[in-house]
Amino acid sequence: MPSSLSSHRPQPAMRIGLLVYPGCMPAGLFAASDLFQAINRRIGKSVFEPIWIGAGNGRVNVNNGATLEMDYALHEPCDAYLLPGFWAETATDIDLMLDRQSLFIDWLGQLPERTALWTYCMGVALVAAAGKIDRHEATATWWLEQSLRKRFTAVAWDFQQPVIEDRKIMTAAGANGYWAVLSKLLISRMPAEVIRDVEQAMLVPRSNTGHPVFRSVEMIAQSEPQLQRLIAYAQKVPASGLNLSEAARYLSVSSRTLSRKIDQHTQVSAGEWLRLVKLRQVANALLSSASSVKTICAELGFTDEASLMRAFKKATGMTTSQYRQQYGHSVTSFVASLK
Repeated sequence: MPSSLSSHRPQPAMRIGLLVYPGCMPAGLFAASDLFQAINRRIGKSVFEPIWIGAGNGRVNVNNGATLEMDYALHEPCDAYLLPGFWAETATDIDLMLDRQSLFIDWLGQLPERTALWTYCMGVALVAAAGKIDRHEATATWWLEQSLRKRFTAVAWDFQQPVIEDRKIMTAAGANGYWAVLSKLLISRMPAEVIRDVEQAMLVPRSNTGHPVFRSVEMIAQSEPQLQRLIAYAQKVPASGLNLSEAARYLSVSSRTLSRKIDQHTQVSAGEWLRLVKLRQVANALLSSASSVKTICAELGFTDEASLMRAFKKATGMTTSQYRQQYGHSVTSFVASLK
């Protein structure tokens, strides 16, 4: 019995330390924090828990004169850490930063082997100085290749690669290398449908996203907690078995109460809104896969292909093939670029 119960316990959020040290360029940390928040919102639960950690006494002076107030110090345990780079144009710049950050480098060197460490740009030099990538493959900013090769001879450098993951350590090139790190992280941990939704919400113009009829059932845009739960529930239920009474039972409210809430927050009738949740899944599948409508119909539990296509055309004014052609190009190129 204990093992059966434990297998159903929810997995805790992955705690990710956003490391801030004097002189660092923290833009990538802000982008990562926003991305993790968007993913949590899309999933409907906390999958990633980013926390800001300072290599100092609460206040850290970063690049270009800004000062950040940190919530946590280095002793705060995390499952993974994201380490940004610093501005360096010469080997001397690297040497000066490594000398200034000797205590921080010592701390990096003492991190347990099981702890994931992701870094980019010249943050890789700090990880190399800590000995964390000795005998590991790694990449970094290409214009300082010779300086890094000369100083860190135990590292298996490959400056032709934009991002490299070797065991628990991920390195990426360039000041915007955090995107390569985050993309690789999402590909390995998130369903294509989640990546697609987050990409639509954060990376591309509104005109290139899916049909506006689905906006009321976008998890990432839904602020009402009960409706977030209901979207997640409806996505798991076969289309043929989804109805207002069962949805109300799931939320432990009356059908009338649920109907009013849906209408209040979405300006769409309850029955139509529940249908849109399933049709949004159809739209997602059309864009994130090459599956036939027949296959999608079976996977999502619709009664038959003909009724699905009629409902989809009624909701969007488009056939499934027209929808795939019009909205699929931006998503396909985005997902392909991450692989």
